[in-house]
Amino acid sequence: MNYTMRSSVLAILVASFGGIASAESLTFKEVRKILPKGSRVVAELPDTSFLDEKQQAIVLSLKDTIPFYGALALTADEGLFVDWLSASGQHHSLDAARTAALDYCNANRKAESAGCVVVLEVSPKGHDADAILSLSADATDTFRKEYRKLGSPKAFAISKSQGTFGFAGGDGARALDACAKAGEGASDCTVVVAD
Repeated sequence: MNYTMRSSVLAILVASFGGIASAESLTFKEVRKILPKGSRVVAELPDTSFLDEKQQAIVLSLKDTIPFYGALALTADEGLFVDWLSASGQHHSLDAARTAALDYCNANRKAESAGCVVVLEVSPKGHDADAILSLSADATDTFRKEYRKLGSPKAFAISKSQGTFGFAGGDGARALDACAKAGEGASDCTVVVAD
């Protein structure tokens, strides 16, 4: 999902992109050990050298409005206060969030402006960059609360390109179908958990 700020006012736009999926599906118990505990987030400011202290504080304050995995990209020539400002959230990985934020920024900046850079990254506390699987905030919550209650057999699928997900009892085909429907026709859904 993209989160749009206009002159420091946050409005929500819907759009989703990318994620991570392992080549083979994992079990609920394996994934439960991999996912960060809780819903607290941490924020990184990788490149804010062109923003003054007040603007950096504004960017950092946005961390609580962007669900993990999320990112915000800006161009140094246009700064923080542009009418197209958008943060990308609800991705299954930080890489996918960065890519979505950069793509959005580069598509909306003025042609003569410098290229976009990521100025904010939002991830869950305890995030392991080397983990075999990561899930968005909504997918993590659904996995912990709803998926775990289903009887076996069951499966959980995610879309790398849209950041959507789906789960269902039965074989993986039902989870893939739920994922595709959640992503309005996502064609890259992959089963990442099967029990």
